[in-house]
Amino acid sequence: MQNFGFGFTSHDDKLNHAAAFVVLTAIGSLGWPEHRARLTIFLALTGAAIEILQGMQMIGRDMDMFDWFADCVGVACGLAIASWTKN
Repeated sequence: MQNFGFGFTSHDDKLNHAAAFVVLTAIGSLGWPEHRARLTIFLALTGAAIEILQGMQMIGRDMDMFDWFADCVGVACGLAIASWTKN
């Protein structure tokens, strides 16, 4: 994406994880304000599932639970952003 001028985060993997989950949570919370608790649980489980899948030998990536923690921090920040709206 940076080749096309769309790079907006640093090369820090944790920041990228958090930023992605901020966006997912904020948009999801604005779209379904009555289901924020379900969305929070779903996104936290999605982040955990991503890390578990990356830890599988056939995928060839590394599982890092700190990535999941960054996902959860992103979810919390996304909820905070969504709470600033009227929804």
